[in-house]
Amino acid sequence: MFDKIRQLITGRTQPESGRGSGLTELQPVVPAADEGRDEAPVIDTKVISPDNVVTSILDIQTSGEKTDAIKLRQRFIGRQTVYDRFQQVVGYELMLRHVSERPSRRQDDSLALLYDEMLLQCIADLNIERLLGGRLMFIDLSPASLNSALLDQLPGKGMVLVVELDAETGEEHHQRLLSLIDRGYQLALDDFAYDPALVPLLRLARYVRIRVSRFDAIELGKQVVAILKGGNPELMANEVETEEDFDACHKLAFHFYQGHFFSRPAINPSQRVDNDRALVMDLLNKVMARADISELEEGFKHDAMLSYRLLRYINSAGGGVEQEIRSIAHGLFILGYEQLYRWLTLLLFTSGKMDERSRAVMKNALVRARLTEMLGSSKLGHPVNEGLFIVGIFSLLDALLRMPMDKILEHLHLPDAIVEALLHRRGVYAPYLELAIACEDFDHEKIRQLAEACGLDANAVNVAHVQALIWAEEVER
Repeated sequence: MFDKIRQLITGRTQPESGRGSGLTELQPVVPAADEGRDEAPVIDTKVISPDNVVTSILDIQTSGEKTDAIKLRQRFIGRQTVYDRFQQVVGYELMLRHVSERPSRRQDDSLALLYDEMLLQCIADLNIERLLGGRLMFIDLSPASLNSALLDQLPGKGMVLVVELDAETGEEHHQRLLSLIDRGYQLALDDFAYDPALVPLLRLARYVRIRVSRFDAIELGKQVVAILKGGNPELMANEVETEEDFDACHKLAFHFYQGHFFSRPAINPSQRVDNDRALVMDLLNKVMARADISELEEGFKHDAMLSYRLLRYINSAGGGVEQEIRSIAHGLFILGYEQLYRWLTLLLFTSGKMDERSRAVMKNALVRARLTEMLGSSKLGHPVNEGLFIVGIFSLLDALLRMPMDKILEHLHLPDAIVEALLHRRGVYAPYLELAIACEDFDHEKIRQLAEACGLDANAVNVAHVQALIWAEEVER
């Protein structure tokens, strides 16, 4: 883990991105080996051509209207994280359309086929399966898309097809489902409500996803009992928005969870920063002010564990330090202000009470920070772009600490531009932060508007989004 965090701080896992701490005021105490490289990071949009993110059936008739192929190419990938009972990330659901955009069963299947084939083509072209490595990839499809030839080209293993099926369509696609399961795919029955006619599907499905807002607690319990009598699937709770939702589903032994609860827990106005994190914040402020090494050393000496973690980090394998660092002052001198600031920033998430929810928040913060950085780095240019990562990761401090953001920022001395973005969603960093958050919420229209304001097309946003997810996964491995 220390090696990965070192790579995160020094930029070795960031081949396209800048290497600063996110604060233009900070400079390294000792020049880094790549000093002088100040070109702006660039999103590699050449990974995939916009013309590749299409289906072979563009310009088709759907419900009496001809589909605009150009508009359909400009679709943005949305994601939702899937957590287990212990709030560990087990996978991601990827989608190109919101639930409200799904055609009803009365509509022609052509539009659903088009969106689904575009999503499957994106997965193939963007090499999204690199995300797997033990994670699950949930792919939201319509029943009509189960026969897509693209499913025969993807690896299958580690991929979960999330499909809403009734008894009639389930029987119609029964043989195809068996074939896909033989290829390694798993089946998740979406928006499920028990019906005896669905028992054959329950015996095929590995997962059943229930929209918890659809039922009260008593009815939800009845659904669980009926489902488990009909088969042996693992239960997924969708639209988990509150702590009450999570607790109710947890008591009912749901296996997996999706929803905003994990990134937007209730804020407690009376909550205070714990002592461990208060010390880290104090050190962050001193680094920002470029305090003398002796003053920084004194701060570390107040906490033996913090000193140990610093020395362990600096001396970890792959650190590039030719001699072992045996004192705090020596270590701080070698590390420099910029790397020290980013290390302390990450330490805010791993200090204090590090429960499972804190780990979930940190994972989301890493993805958001990296995506914010990638979206804005080539647009803002060096050195302004160095604040993007800090804006992204600090934007979830309120979720981590369960405190109002303005109260948290009272403890941190940050540049005005970063404060404006975090508190008011204004200023140079705000559009890129908002765009990264919109990708989590998957409000397609909002993503489109923000991307346009940032001068980015769907291709650039999708590539950055996938690369940010892959990067965060690789940091943790």
